[in-house]
Amino acid sequence: MVRRVPKVLLSATAIAAAMTLTLAGCSAKSAQTPDMEEGPLSKYLSALWDGEEYSEEMFQEQQLKAEELIAECMQKEGFEYEPDVQNLGTFMTEEDQEGPQWGSKEYAEQYGYGFSDSPDRESMEENTDTYVDPNGKYLDSLSESEREAFYETLHGPQPTEEEWALMEEEGESWSPDISEQGCWGAANAEARQGQDNYTAASEDPEFSELFEAINEVWNTEGNEETAKLDREWATCMADAGYPDFTTAWDAQDFVMNEQNSLYDYENLGEDEMPKEPSKQELDALKKQEIEVATADFACKEKTDYEKKSVEIMFAAEQEFVDKYKPQLDALVAKYQVSADSKSKDK
Repeated sequence: MVRRVPKVLLSATAIAAAMTLTLAGCSAKSAQTPDMEEGPLSKYLSALWDGEEYSEEMFQEQQLKAEELIAECMQKEGFEYEPDVQNLGTFMTEEDQEGPQWGSKEYAEQYGYGFSDSPDRESMEENTDTYVDPNGKYLDSLSESEREAFYETLHGPQPTEEEWALMEEEGESWSPDISEQGCWGAANAEARQGQDNYTAASEDPEFSELFEAINEVWNTEGNEETAKLDREWATCMADAGYPDFTTAWDAQDFVMNEQNSLYDYENLGEDEMPKEPSKQELDALKKQEIEVATADFACKEKTDYEKKSVEIMFAAEQEFVDKYKPQLDALVAKYQVSADSKSKDK
C-alpha cells in the first residue's frame, strides 16, 4: 500500500528491527488484521509471481545473486566492489517469530512498535557489532569526490539537501524507481527475474498509466471512508492523551521522530557520528513508545480499525478492477506467459 511518510533516520538497532518487521510483513499480518482473502486487485497482480513459495533459502539466494551482479556492474564502471555476504538477511514468518506477535496487545505492552526494543534485539545487535564492511578499506583509499562517485554509481543520484528539505516539509518520502537506483537497483531487478515480474511490468510503457492508477487506488489518502475512520481513531487517541494525531500512521511516525530527535541526526556535521543517548533517555523513549503503541492498539480495537480498513481497501480494489478489467487482463496475459516460460527454464 502506498502512503506518504516523512524521511526518518534511525539507529542501527532500529534499522535492523525495521528490516525484520518489513520482511515479516511480507508473509505475516498484524494481530488485529482480519483473516481475509486477497483483495480483488491483489489477486490479479499475484499472477505476476511464478507461484513458488517464497522461502528463506530463495530469499538468501536472491540476495547473493544480487551482490554478485552489483560487483560486476561496479567493476564495469571502474570501481572495486566486494560482494557483502555476511548478513544476507532472514526471511521471517509468523512461525519463526519469537515472543508475542507484532501488532498484538502483548507486543505493544512489551515492545511498543519494536523500534526501541524487540524480541530479537540481542541477536540483531550482535550482528551489527560484528559486521565488517568488506569494502571499507577500499573506500578509505578513495578521495571524498571518488567516494561520492562510488555511492552514486552504486545507488544512483541522491536528492540534494534542498530536495530533502522540501520532501520533509511536504511529508513525502523519496521512492525512486528501481531502475534509477544505480548498480544496486539493476542487480536486484535482475536477481528477481523469474520470481517476480511486477517490476518489469511496472516499467513497461504499455502499462505505465495502469500502474499510476494502481498506486492511486492503494493510496488511501483522500478516501472519505478512511478519513472518517481516522477521525474516530484520532478522537479515541485524544481521549487517551494524544490530541495531535490525525491519522493512524501518526502514532508510529511520532515515535520514530522522537527517536530521531534523541540521536540528533539533523544537526550532525559531515563525517560526524550521532551522539549516544544515555540509558535514562533510552528507557524514557521505550516507556513513551510502549504507552503510545498501547493506546494505539486499544483505539484500533475500539474502532475496529484494521477490519474496516481492509473492507474499504477491498471495495476500492473491486471498483478499480471493474473499471480497468481489460487492461488488467492484458497485463496478466503478457506477464503470466513470461513467468510460465521462465519457470519452465529453471
